[in-house]
Amino acid sequence: MELTKEQTQKVEKYLDSKNIVFIDLRPEVLDHILSEIEVEINTTNITFHHAFANARQKWSPQLKETSSMFFGLGFSAPKIVIQKAKKVYWKQYVFLLTSYFLPFLLLTHFNFKIENPTEFNFFIFFKGIIALSFVSFLYMLLSRNYKVKTTYGFILKAQSLGAFTGLIVLAIFFTRLKELNGINIGMFCSFIYVTFSYFYFYKKHKEAIRKYKIV
Repeated sequence: MELTKEQTQKVEKYLDSKNIVFIDLRPEVLDHILSEIEVEINTTNITFHHAFANARQKWSPQLKETSSMFFGLGFSAPKIVIQKAKKVYWKQYVFLLTSYFLPFLLLTHFNFKIENPTEFNFFIFFKGIIALSFVSFLYMLLSRNYKVKTTYGFILKAQSLGAFTGLIVLAIFFTRLKELNGINIGMFCSFIYVTFSYFYFYKKHKEAIRKYKIV
């Protein structure tokens, strides 16, 4: 038995009520639930009402609103969204940690230090990279489509405040730098990587919108 348009709309309204409006995830969830209802109706000969109730009970834990320390307790979403976000973000998180600890450990091991680095010409390069990262981040922050939700957009939302604050702190810190060493070069590399990571998910967010033909 194929579900009617009215029955399908009831399932869609249920997903709306559970905040399953993330366009890269909703079609998959909707298709799974509709298929499960159809199979149960055909195999057990129960009504749509009972099959839909069984589907809601089964999916309720996955659709429950929750948060994660991974993204910050202030950012909540259905559990299934959080799980997908973790799956696509964890590699970037590992690279972020590496971008700080690798230069920090190497340069600290070799006791790398430069006193009063702001007096050297090469320091202009550092300031230029910071300025470029800040402008790029600001552009992505302002041009992102906030009306359409994607898993990647959720990650961007969770990253935005920390990345923006970090870049401002980095810019202020580097204008008053008295010594260039492994610690502050590690900071520099990690915050620059944050901008790259933000661009990666910004691009994924835009691609998801284009893929599902939403403007």
